[in-house]
Amino acid sequence: MLYLQKAALTDGREVYEMLQRIPDTPFLDASYQMAWEDFPNWVAHRVEMADGFGLPEGWVPSTTFWLMDDGIPVALSCLRCRLTDALRERGGHIGYAVDSAKRGRGYGKALLGLMLQEARRMGMTEELLVTVHPNNIASRRVAEANGGQLRRETAEHVYYWFA
Repeated sequence: MLYLQKAALTDGREVYEMLQRIPDTPFLDASYQMAWEDFPNWVAHRVEMADGFGLPEGWVPSTTFWLMDDGIPVALSCLRCRLTDALRERGGHIGYAVDSAKRGRGYGKALLGLMLQEARRMGMTEELLVTVHPNNIASRRVAEANGGQLRRETAEHVYYWFA
């Protein structure tokens, strides 16, 4: 069974190991190749960010979720509560990534669908933005499969909006 789980101080080795298999996720503050000893502080910072504490300059509160498949973390996502000018250009409301060892199994599609539901559950009623790199065909398909409307495309990003 697939479900979302918020990042928590009790997250352990399975989450850490998943993060080490996702080298291409810039929104995760250098979690890739971090030392295991640094993981507790890293996840504590992610938990604080959900409440708006410890945010780097120009960042907005964001909640980190793990996509769990029968208790095993297989993907992650961040839900940003609002857009800044910078997030309108790169990042959007939702960032997501699937464990490299688990790609091609439909987890991305399921994750984005659950994140869109979570955003609504959290009271986010405006249109939601997801930005994708133009050459990331899998992520583009995930956005389109979840009803994303392509509204703009640049050399760096493709912009999908969700009603």
